[in-house]
Amino acid sequence: MVVTLVACGDSPNNTSTPSLDRLPTIHFVGNTSCPTSGAQPYFTASNGDVKPAPVNSLPPVGQAVDEMPHTHIQPPATVNYMHNPPTSGCHYNLGYGDAPIQTGVYNQQVQSEYWVHNLEHGYVVILYNCPNGCTTEFNQLHDWYKSLAPTPNFPYAKALVLPYTSMDVPFAAVSWDWYDPMPVFSLSEVQKFYANHENNGAEKAGP
Repeated sequence: MVVTLVACGDSPNNTSTPSLDRLPTIHFVGNTSCPTSGAQPYFTASNGDVKPAPVNSLPPVGQAVDEMPHTHIQPPATVNYMHNPPTSGCHYNLGYGDAPIQTGVYNQQVQSEYWVHNLEHGYVVILYNCPNGCTTEFNQLHDWYKSLAPTPNFPYAKALVLPYTSMDVPFAAVSWDWYDPMPVFSLSEVQKFYANHENNGAEKAGP
């Protein structure tokens, strides 16, 4: 289930982190591949409602998506993610050190169970699905990634660019609990989403 946002009236230039109470309510969901039993959502409002990950300013960029558990699983187990592309869920605790895969721009698909861990650590992942090729857009994303300043308190930007062939749009941006589909590529939309969601995963202090 996708919860479509309604802007809350704050200035887009608001630099303070908005209260969770200002964000839409979502659901905590699971299935046999990633059950909710024994798990808890990351973010709840003062009244107990489940909320998506915080954003850097209001109104948020993208759509809030129901959250799956963040339980660690071991390869070769796979997850039937309830949103395509995934924006949360069970994942591997492997890869870059003992946490997410290495930041960067990729031209080969990486199994979702790896990079969902990046979302948990506050990464923004830009996905592309170009069966007929998208060299121009890929080069723009590569240049965009190289232009990013390091995330505060980190030596690199918390961003990934990855191919993802099973989504029904050619481009999308995702972060933990958030999704922004792009039927038409827009580098300005990519940058807006990144600015709004960078380093807002629940484990943002990690790699």
